[in-house]
Amino acid sequence: MGSHFGSYLQFAKVKRGKKSPKFKMVDAEAVKKICDIYDWDGKGELDLFFLGDVMYALGMNTTKKVCVGLGQTDEEGKKFAKFDDIVEKVNAAKVAPDSSGTYHDYVELLKLYDKNNNGTMMLAELENILANLGDEIPKEDVQKLFAELCDPEDE
Repeated sequence: MGSHFGSYLQFAKVKRGKKSPKFKMVDAEAVKKICDIYDWDGKGELDLFFLGDVMYALGMNTTKKVCVGLGQTDEEGKKFAKFDDIVEKVNAAKVAPDSSGTYHDYVELLKLYDKNNNGTMMLAELENILANLGDEIPKEDVQKLFAELCDPEDE
C-alpha cells in the first residue's frame, strides 16, 4: 500500500450524549458462560491471564491497566479465580474511573489529527495509532484493513 501521506480518512462528527447515571450490574450468567470457555480443565476457575479477554468478550473496552489492577497476569497458569470472583472483578472494572474510552472520546482524539478541520485525517496517522498505541494491531493486519476499507490512495 506504500506511503499514506496523500490519503485521508473521514471520521464521524458526533454530538455528545448524556451518559447514564445508573450503574447496571453485568449479567453474571453471561460472565460465567464466557469464563467456562476459558476453563480448559473444567475446575470452575479462570486463569487470570484471560481476564481482559473476558472483558472484551462482554463488549467492554477495559484498559489493560484496570485488568492488571484486578489481578490479570502476564503469564498463563500463575493465578486463578472462581467464576463468581470474576463476576465481581468485571463489575469492579465497569465502575472503575477511566477504565475505558467511549466512542466520543475516540472521535475527540481523532480531531487532534484533523489538520484541515474538515473531518479527515491522514491515513498514515491512523496507521500509526492502530499499529503502536493501546492494544497494538500488527502492521500487516492494519495494511489488510486499509486495503479492504479505504478508497485507493491519492497521488
